[in-house]
Amino acid sequence: MVGCQLVGASLQCVPGVTADPQQQIEIMRQEISNDIQLEGAVQQQINGLEQLVLNGKAAVGQLLVATAQFDAAIAVPQANYHWYRLAPGQRSWVLIERAQGTTYVPAAIDIGQQVMVVAVVNQNGKVTQVSAAPIGPIRAAAQ
Repeated sequence: MVGCQLVGASLQCVPGVTADPQQQIEIMRQEISNDIQLEGAVQQQINGLEQLVLNGKAAVGQLLVATAQFDAAIAVPQANYHWYRLAPGQRSWVLIERAQGTTYVPAAIDIGQQVMVVAVVNQNGKVTQVSAAPIGPIRAAAQ
């Protein structure tokens, strides 16, 4: 059977694998669509935040700065900033625990990874978050 193997005395199969290549393509398209929807659920909107931009050079020792551009007519509560890194081939962003505020200086551990910042606010009891476009991959410091 396609996608199955005999392990000991039991047959173990990979879900969604069939002998029909077209059906496998459709299953993969659905999985990709589900992943895109999940990522979109993370990206929300903060009332009054027009843009969150990450500036700086993607290199060890270089200052990265998150700049939030707010609509002056709307009162926006203080934002908290959380920094994350993503290793090549990975799907999950990892919190950079030592990073706080609107600035971050990449370290050797960040080499080859992407870095992003997320602004989080509590507006009327509802926590919302917006991320800046990632920067990277982070390069080693220039010698």
